[in-house]
Amino acid sequence: MSNHEKSGRRMHRLRRKAEMGMGTLIIFIAMILVAAIAASVLISTTGNLQNKALATGKATTQEVGTSIQVVRIYAENGTAQTVDYFYQSVKLSSGSDPVRLADMLMTVGLNNVSQDYGYSASVDCDDISTMSAGGDFGMKYQITGTNNKSGYVTKGDVIQLCWQSPRKVREGEDIKVTIVPMVGNPVVTESSAPELMIAKRIHIFP
Repeated sequence: MSNHEKSGRRMHRLRRKAEMGMGTLIIFIAMILVAAIAASVLISTTGNLQNKALATGKATTQEVGTSIQVVRIYAENGTAQTVDYFYQSVKLSSGSDPVRLADMLMTVGLNNVSQDYGYSASVDCDDISTMSAGGDFGMKYQITGTNNKSGYVTKGDVIQLCWQSPRKVREGEDIKVTIVPMVGNPVVTESSAPELMIAKRIHIFP
């Protein structure tokens, strides 16, 4: 075999090796790209799951931790043995987040009727003419905390809710008042009107 033929075969083998090396390099680069894309998707998915977990944890904490405490309930003008204007003092329980009054629902239940109430700034607790049977409830601050914010119940606040009952409440009648904040635990207060009502102010709870 001549030197020229040997040289040609050697070049052919080198070209084949070069082609095989190039193919291997392309496959290697493709594997790196696939791995990078998979890692990116995994990181993105992990981040989304973590954000959802944090959001769920925060919502659960608010749901469990936010609560309203009823201080007292009384009614006015019981001299006719019936009452229908009620005043309820409430505050946040320890560790609770602020509650916006516009997001709060109140339900008043009597023996044969139940009525839902929403908050209205037009109801003045010092003016019964602004209240209506089965209408909205009003609010006024009795004590304001250091973080007081209008329209909210915040830490340190004591507020008075006022409303007119769906109908006149008679002596000895059961009364059930439920306060439901948008976030947090409902608060149910069950009591009864006194068996004898002859005073102007009638204590209902405690």
